[in-house]
Amino acid sequence: MSGRRSPLPDSGSPGPLQRLIKDQRVLFLLVGGANTAFSTALFASLVLLFGPEVPAVLSLGIAWIVSLILVFFVYRRLVFRVKGNIWRDFMRFTSVNIGSLLLNMAALAVLADVLGLPPIPVQIVITALVVAFNYVGHKYFSFRRTPESRSREKQ
Repeated sequence: MSGRRSPLPDSGSPGPLQRLIKDQRVLFLLVGGANTAFSTALFASLVLLFGPEVPAVLSLGIAWIVSLILVFFVYRRLVFRVKGNIWRDFMRFTSVNIGSLLLNMAALAVLADVLGLPPIPVQIVITALVVAFNYVGHKYFSFRRTPESRSREKQ
């Protein structure tokens, strides 16, 4: 084996998706993109199902929670390939996602509402930064494993 390190975590043999797509960052983007499409479709479906009598923010909250739970398991299994500590992982995962949501809201408020920059291009730039923040947060916090915990998981 060469001295080159794989961009995938050291958590056992790669899964079928990791054998096809070797770069963990690309997997993260693909899974996140699919989750965004799912979440958006779920939101739209709930708005149509509930009708105008129910505030759209309720549909947004339900879609956000459902997609958060689903993408947690997909990231955990297919992208970061970790085992054990599911509740700790989920709490960390949720905190990273809530943190990125709050950062997004604050940056958008300052840049668009206070400084008067156009909100749509600003949100596109913020989204790119949030994706990077989420990847780093999930890799090094949500699904972080020490060498000792990795060896315990393999047993």
